[in-house]
Amino acid sequence: MATEAFKLLQQAIKAYETENYEMAIVYLDDAILQDPDIPEVYFWRGKVATKDLNDEVVETAVAEFTQAINLKPNYWEAYFERGKVHLYFDRLEEAEEDFKKVVDLNPKFKEVYSYLAQIEIQRGNDQKAMEYLNNITEGGDYKYYYNLGKIFLNAKSYKAAIENLTKALQENKYLVDGYYLRAKAYEALEMYKEAITDLKSAVTLMPEEKKFFTDMANIYFKKAKKKADEGEIRKAADLFIEGLKINYNLKIEPEYEKVLEEAAKDAMKKEEFQQAVLYLEFAERVIENQYEQELDYERYYRKMQEIQSLMKEAVKGLPLKERIKKKLNDIYAK
Repeated sequence: MATEAFKLLQQAIKAYETENYEMAIVYLDDAILQDPDIPEVYFWRGKVATKDLNDEVVETAVAEFTQAINLKPNYWEAYFERGKVHLYFDRLEEAEEDFKKVVDLNPKFKEVYSYLAQIEIQRGNDQKAMEYLNNITEGGDYKYYYNLGKIFLNAKSYKAAIENLTKALQENKYLVDGYYLRAKAYEALEMYKEAITDLKSAVTLMPEEKKFFTDMANIYFKKAKKKADEGEIRKAADLFIEGLKINYNLKIEPEYEKVLEEAAKDAMKKEEFQQAVLYLEFAERVIENQYEQELDYERYYRKMQEIQSLMKEAVKGLPLKERIKKKLNDIYAK
């Protein structure tokens, strides 16, 4: 039976590595039926639980890792994973206890010192955090400052994160993740211009990474919302459009749905008809996205009628040549 259980365990690990978590748990459940005393089975059940989006399921990982430790008291990997769950739920003392046990069992495992440093930063003990970080690498090189910046970011000490990530980037200007993490810190501080600059640097170095584009589009949306709240409708509309150019699937929240329409009306008042048409074209795309995701046909039809009525008015103000181009574009778009 043990042999069959170990085969199921290996199948579960392969499923986990390919992110097929549902299948992984099926194999692990079957493995327990074959042999309930294999610590690695409970360890991987805990690993699967940590991938769930529901915090209640993530919490069950603690019991799984604990059972693995009960069956194998020197199972340092289980202590490490259990400590990460405790840290996720801000149980600092429990997390610290598990991480220190990892140090006792495997002092050469450097990643654990980063988590211990993170705990000390959250407590405000920066000097103690530095002592833990010195176990990873000596100060002065980019990896040291990068790791420190990452820890400060996780601890929500955004200014300190920016300071250290900047030092890392000064040492290594090709550090893609350095730009990305610094962008996240800038974003948290609502320093959107700086965040976008860093994301553009990351894109230049790794253009195939989709998350850089998604995050950039979301920042444009955040800037747009801020401008809309301040009453700067035209600027808000321009920023929404910048975000939509990057990711057409982004959803404009209900309280901001009228921004593009209001911007178009303002543009028409100022006889900026070409700009009004642009705003309304993007408004149509936003409604199309909503219809695909959630709008019923009646609401979709009503909203489109409103936009198309404004569009006719805006198009009338265009020069003849532009009206012809618009007409041709509409024909070919159908």
